[in-house]
Amino acid sequence: MNIRRLFRPRLAVTAAAALLFALSGRAFAGTWGSPQYLNAMSFWNVINGRWTANNELETYTSSCVWYSGSTLVIKTYNAGNGTYYSGRVESKNLYGYGTYTFNANLPNGDGLLPAVWAAYLDPWLPEMDAAEIVGSRPNTVYQTFHDWSNNQTQWSRYNGSAWTNSYHTYSFTWWPDHIDFWVDGSYTGTKWYSTGAVGMHFIVDTAVGGNWPGNPDGSTWNTGDGARYLFVSNVEYTPYYP
Repeated sequence: MNIRRLFRPRLAVTAAAALLFALSGRAFAGTWGSPQYLNAMSFWNVINGRWTANNELETYTSSCVWYSGSTLVIKTYNAGNGTYYSGRVESKNLYGYGTYTFNANLPNGDGLLPAVWAAYLDPWLPEMDAAEIVGSRPNTVYQTFHDWSNNQTQWSRYNGSAWTNSYHTYSFTWWPDHIDFWVDGSYTGTKWYSTGAVGMHFIVDTAVGGNWPGNPDGSTWNTGDGARYLFVSNVEYTPYYP
């Protein structure tokens, strides 16, 4: 968008990465730092206000973001009269090279675009999307890299049982000269690219409407309480020092 308890994410991802790099000759001499966890509201800036990028329809509000235990919850619903409320958080800090991991349960629903991702934000690009799901196509998850000019390299992963409404681990590893993407510890693809001396903010949100997912309809809100929810049970950053 331009715009967790499956396993220990850091161990699974970095072990798989080490094997892949050993086989392909891409390994770097460097040091992995201790994992850091963004599992409290104090780590996030909560966005408030109407969002119009990409012709989106949502108004972000802090009332749609909270923690239930250690799980980040984002609520999205139709308030009527063309008003849709949702939630978006951005990490207060910037993070550098390393593995960015989200253990997330993303919602489906026509016109929704839930995402777990990272971007520089000032300026916006570059951007690394660990997972985006077009709500009307819950069987496909997209992972994308956007460079400084918003040129995009994208992969998609298919799941016959759907990616939505269940927890999966979405991650990418940012090295000095390329980015690797993973889903549930399974390697997706590599983009060779050096972003230079920038950092990334972790971002979690659910967009409503817009150029990619289209607009919601009555079926989107056909749930027990008329809302859709995005859950993130773990957000983890494992730094890499070249």
